Amino acid sequence: MQKIVAFTFALLCAGAAHAQVDTVRATTLPPDQLAEKLYNSGVAKYNQKSYRAALLDFDKALAAKPEFAKAYYNRATTRYELQEYQPAIQDYDHAIQLEPTGTSYFGRAQAREALKLRDEAEQDYTKATELQASYAPAWYYRGALRFEKADYSAARADFDQAIKADPTYAYAYHDRGSTQRQLGNYPAAIQDYTKALALQPNLLPALLNRAATRRRAGDLKGALVDYNEYLTKKTDNAVAYSNRGTTRYEAGDYQGAAEDFSKAVALQADYAFAWNNRAAAYLKLEQYKKAADDASKALSLNSAYAEAYLNRGHAREMLRDAGGACQDWRKAAELGLEIGKTYAANSGCNGN
Repeated sequence: MQKIVAFTFALLCAGAAHAQVDTVRATTLPPDQLAEKLYNSGVAKYNQKSYRAALLDFDKALAAKPEFAKAYYNRATTRYELQEYQPAIQDYDHAIQLEPTGTSYFGRAQAREALKLRDEAEQDYTKATELQASYAPAWYYRGALRFEKADYSAARADFDQAIKADPTYAYAYHDRGSTQRQLGNYPAAIQDYTKALALQPNLLPALLNRAATRRRAGDLKGALVDYNEYLTKKTDNAVAYSNRGTTRYEAGDYQGAAEDFSKAVALQADYAFAWNNRAAAYLKLEQYKKAADDASKALSLNSAYAEAYLNRGHAREMLRDAGGACQDWRKAAELGLEIGKTYAANSGCNGN
């Protein structure tokens, strides 16, 4: 899931008021004015992505005015950009203590999530939604955390709220679609992926996920349309080729499936799943030697791959290697694929 980092700087509106004092030596400024001057300088440097320089200005602003909540907040966001997550959390703590806001809780949640403190991050996202219900990212990120915990109903409710707060939030539609798919609501998932693509046509994961959902829903033709479009835009994704190959296989296009699996293994030579799938396609094409070789390759990458043993057993049977076939089917059964016992028994393997 792609996540959007959004920070909001609250610029002080004191620039014009300072025009007269700019000619005065900074050391003569009252502490509050000096702090605001340094703070504004820090914000400008942050916006220029000069994070180290911004950090120095925020340090000085806080030295002049220790109870400056916005300076703590913006120093925290700067430290986040510098991947100094623990110091960022400490600054957010100060900001929240002085002036609790939804964006401060959201920022601390992001830093905590970066440190994999997911429970604490979820608590902060919750607080952010309580303080600022219209802030869509807080709902979205809490939904993403709940999705990762497989709490799909709660995740969907959060994505609902994110979309309510921001109806143009493409990622929220996309992730709600993935949640609907996990809940088995395929039509709703397809609808959400379609909406995400309408809002953001270059959101290719939505295209890939809509293809997978259509395939699960039995719409192989629709799935192939999506896979074709995806693969015209992105040609280096082995999983996409493998998934289109599986769809072609299910549609009875075994030659097309074999070609897709070939592209998948060309892109990712250690992709055991694609090797085994090509073995299955070769079996359908009655190319048994190729099937046996591919299944062996899959097993060299994953020696506990029961389906590959099963496929190689079929290939060996057709190559008149009865002993090898029996051995493979028994191994498939030993690894949990009970149907291996059936094949072994039906073929008269000794000991069955």
